[in-house]
Amino acid sequence: MTVINNADAVYLGGTAVDRVYLGSERVWPAFLPVDLFANSEKGAWYDPSDISTLFQDAAGTTPVTADGDPVGLAVDKSGNEVNAAQSISASRPVYNVDPSRLSLDKVDDELVINVPTGGWIGTMVLATDQGTASYGVSIPAGAYNLGGEYFPGNAIVGALFRDGALSAEEKANVEAYFVGNGAVASYGAVSSFYNFWRLRSEITEFPLIDTSSGTSFRAAWNGCSSLTSFPLIDTSSGTDFGYAWRDCWSLTSFPLIDTSSGTDFSVAWYDCSSLTTFPANAFDNVKGGDFSAAFLYTALDQTSIDGILVSLVTSGIEAGRFERSGGSAPSVDTGQPAIDTLRSRGWTVSVEEGY
Repeated sequence: MTVINNADAVYLGGTAVDRVYLGSERVWPAFLPVDLFANSEKGAWYDPSDISTLFQDAAGTTPVTADGDPVGLAVDKSGNEVNAAQSISASRPVYNVDPSRLSLDKVDDELVINVPTGGWIGTMVLATDQGTASYGVSIPAGAYNLGGEYFPGNAIVGALFRDGALSAEEKANVEAYFVGNGAVASYGAVSSFYNFWRLRSEITEFPLIDTSSGTSFRAAWNGCSSLTSFPLIDTSSGTDFGYAWRDCWSLTSFPLIDTSSGTDFSVAWYDCSSLTTFPANAFDNVKGGDFSAAFLYTALDQTSIDGILVSLVTSGIEAGRFERSGGSAPSVDTGQPAIDTLRSRGWTVSVEEGY
């Protein structure tokens, strides 16, 4: 019989095979996600491209067989038997093909994972119809929802959780595997990131993904309360940053992202209660002055608050609103004169100390 390798599949005669071994050594494919659990590592792997792992009911008695079937159970392929289920029929994702995926209504469609004792502290890879990325996570034991109202895509093409951090190579391998199954590789074509990662309190590390086409980042990371730092993503096309980082309680500093197209920053860093440092010149070229409640309940040091006010002056924006509380007061020599200039242009400026 003839073995034919078509790169994406290997055939023995007319039959496709998923693995090829030379003796005890697997020679094709070079990587499978199950390899990440070879030493009994904790975690889970869900793969909608393998329809044999999908069932219409939570009990796993009725297999998914066709496009449009509801999905009440996705079997974990990691070997850890942490299946993801949904007992409520109206909240079940829908299986669709080309590519195989679990489509979400972005209201209440989700699968529930019962994370075992000890939880998972490591890496989560989410592959969707809009992009694929790997995140540092800390997920406690108990119910964890995969999907739901806030999710970075409209469909799950693959998902992997591993207790213990993955290396850069391992992340790349998992992402490539899911992309090979039909996931979109990059978020570079997405224009609206509205609510994408909202309330994702499990995320501890955010990846440097392609956000270059993003115009709306409204509430994108609202409630990512475990993020301690933020990457220098491309926000040069962003106009709406309203509520973007609200309640990111663990952020202590912020990078000098490009906000030059921004018009709305209302409530953007509200209640970032650990945020002490903010870059100078951050708003030199912004297009709008809505900073209402943007820096309420922060912990900004004096250098940062002075730098923000001076940057707003530099922007030349006529008439805006700026509010800040917590942290240090603006300095007499730098911050207060900047406030005076802004007010002379028609700005409403409110700082906790009442200047």
